[in-house]
Amino acid sequence: MKNIKKFYREHRVFTILMAVVIVCAILIGTLLFQCFYTGGKDKYGDRLENIEKYEIKTKKLEDIEKKMIAEETVKSADLFITGRIVYSRIDFETEVDIQDAKNIAIKILDEFSDDEKSYYDFHFSLKKAASETSAKFNIEGAKNRNGSGLTWVNNREVEETKE
Repeated sequence: MKNIKKFYREHRVFTILMAVVIVCAILIGTLLFQCFYTGGKDKYGDRLENIEKYEIKTKKLEDIEKKMIAEETVKSADLFITGRIVYSRIDFETEVDIQDAKNIAIKILDEFSDDEKSYYDFHFSLKKAASETSAKFNIEGAKNRNGSGLTWVNNREVEETKE
């Protein structure tokens, strides 16, 4: 005990600074642990508030998929929801052009109520393989819940590159 008192008297400033550093390290470690490792919180936080009011049933998504596949130019369709985003992936036969593909995506959007459109974001991925008479395309489109219409990106035909 005498050695500790002697060390403290000789190195008072160093001892106090080390105590402050140790306390700060413990506080920072505790805060980081709480931020990154404590469970119980949903990964979406409060962004999914009131989702039960606007819940879209999987049956409705399956019915829309069946309607899309019934279109003669659609090869396959897949609709799913992640959080507040409704994703639609559609593969087309080789006989469809870009504008017809966009019109089919708009038909999907018409299947949802105005309340659902005002709560969810919509994302569309439209793909067509190349044929002898037409080029392939891969178009992405989106509708924000606050927006009024679809916005298309990469709105062009994809040309094959010869290597």
